[in-house]
Amino acid sequence: MRKIGKYDLIRVLGSGTTSTVYLGHDPSTQRDVAIKIAFPEIFKHPERGKLYSYLFMNEASLAGKLTHPNIVQIYDAAVAEDPCYIVMEYVRGGTLEKCCNAGKLLPIGRIVEIIFKCALALDFAHRIGITHRDIKPANILYVGDTPESGEIKISDFGAAIVDQPERTQVSGIGSPAYMSPEQLREFALDHRTDIYSLGVVMYQLLTGRLPFQGSSNYNIIYQVINDEPAPPSRLREEIPEALDVIIARAMCKDVEERYATWENFTQDLTLARARVPLP
Repeated sequence: MRKIGKYDLIRVLGSGTTSTVYLGHDPSTQRDVAIKIAFPEIFKHPERGKLYSYLFMNEASLAGKLTHPNIVQIYDAAVAEDPCYIVMEYVRGGTLEKCCNAGKLLPIGRIVEIIFKCALALDFAHRIGITHRDIKPANILYVGDTPESGEIKISDFGAAIVDQPERTQVSGIGSPAYMSPEQLREFALDHRTDIYSLGVVMYQLLTGRLPFQGSSNYNIIYQVINDEPAPPSRLREEIPEALDVIIARAMCKDVEERYATWENFTQDLTLARARVPLP
C-alpha cells in the first residue's frame, strides 16, 4: 500500500486540473481521510503557477481552524513536501450539482434546510475572519446515500479571504454565474459576497436553473451586473413568495441593500421554514 507522510493511500476518489484526491487512512487516529495531493508541475505553470500556489497554500493555512459540523474539516497539511498535500475530513456522499436539474429537484423544505445549514457554517467562518468567495453547488456536499437527508458540508476554501477584511479578489478564481456584482467588478469584498452566492445556489436548487444564463461568461457577467432575475415562483409554482423575497434580498446588486449579517439571513430562513413542509 502506498503512503504519503504517515497516511496510507487506499484508492483514488477523483482527479482535477491541479490535484488528485485519495481516500486515505490515518493510523494514529484510526479514521479514514481524504488526501488532496497537488501535481508538482502545476506550481511551475508559466501563466497560472502563482495562482495555483496561492490556492493550495491558502487552503492549507486553514488546517485546524474550520471546526464546524457543516464544514469539511482540514486536519493536516504539508506544503514543504514534494508533492504537497492536504488532509481533510472524508465525506461519503456527493455534491449538490446533481440536484440542480429540473427533473431532480429536492423538496422545498429540504432546500430551505440546506441553505440554513450553509448559512450557519458561513457565519461561523465569517466570525473567525474567513470569507469563502467560491460558494456553488459543486462545493457543497451531502453526507450519505442521498441528498434528500443527512448532513450538509461546505468544502474547498482555497479561494477564501483569510483575516483580511474587504480584500479584493484574486483574478482567475470563481464561477461568474455565482459571483456577486462587486466580485465581478473586483471591488473590495466581505461576507456579503458569500450571501449573494448562497442566494444564487438557493435559486438554482429551487428552480433547476441559474438566475442568469448566457452563451459566454461575458454575457453572464453583463446580466449579473445589470439585470434582475425572474422570481423563482414563476419557474416553480409551489415556491412560496417568502422565498422570492429572501432570494431577492440575498442577491441584491447593491451590497448595502443586501442582508447585512448572516443572522438576518438565517432569521428570515427560520420564518420561511415554518411555512413549508420539512423533510
